[in-house]
Amino acid sequence: MGQKYIIVGATGYIGAPLLRAAGMKGIAIGTSSNGAGHLLKLDLAVPESFEFDLINAGDTIFVTAALSAPDVCAKEHDRAWSVNVSGTIHLIQEACARGAHVIFFSSDTVYGESSTSLIESSPCSPSGDYGVMKRTVEEFFAHEPLFKAIRLSYVFSKDDKFTRYLADCVNNDRPAELFHPFYRSIIHREDVINGVLALSAKWGSISQRYINFGGPESISRIDFASILKENALRKLEFTVTEPDETFFTNRPRMINMCSEVLPQILGREQHSLAEAVQIEFEN
Repeated sequence: MGQKYIIVGATGYIGAPLLRAAGMKGIAIGTSSNGAGHLLKLDLAVPESFEFDLINAGDTIFVTAALSAPDVCAKEHDRAWSVNVSGTIHLIQEACARGAHVIFFSSDTVYGESSTSLIESSPCSPSGDYGVMKRTVEEFFAHEPLFKAIRLSYVFSKDDKFTRYLADCVNNDRPAELFHPFYRSIIHREDVINGVLALSAKWGSISQRYINFGGPESISRIDFASILKENALRKLEFTVTEPDETFFTNRPRMINMCSEVLPQILGREQHSLAEAVQIEFEN
């Protein structure tokens, strides 16, 4: 029997393509909160109802599911905590108890706001409820050898929320409104998927417990839109505004995250945003 992968959150923006990619490398099983289609039901609000005996030693569990909207985590804190912390910890404990490797999808918000370069060993100062929740799970498994966390920056593809917004503005002949300052180390979704599958395969040779999954440089939303305009959405027009202060209550203005480990895992440098745009829009 080949390698078995279980993707928790297999209907999501990253989980769905990860399920397809994992299925080309081994046995891939997906879960969703309602178990629709060919997916298994795993609701992180009540994880104890899942059939954990399906997990075996040597399997890789990708925990992509979460309530990730910063405002939801703040306004519905108890519900978000039950999914993002309590339920997620229960799932990971059960998986590790059965000898599975767990790759937990964390966030760059565990570092908090910073204009200086953040590497894997940089101290954490979580920003917002979502960052606190992700960091709580990381710390809970700080000494678990079967656990690794990837800290995601903004994940780009032609299907991401901001790119779809820009494309919609072009299609409806209206200027996009960009908030500034707002900087992230944007990473191509293809690099995330290839990276986590490679991490699973190279588990024993990657000693780091936490790995930054970000692109090669920190990019503002103005830079983001300009690169899209130059390489794909040539009719894009935009205006720049400073958001209301409440926007940054749960969203750091800048997280300048980089990685000393990700190129080693990928076997190459990460795609720049311009390269990723060309790949995504080549057709």
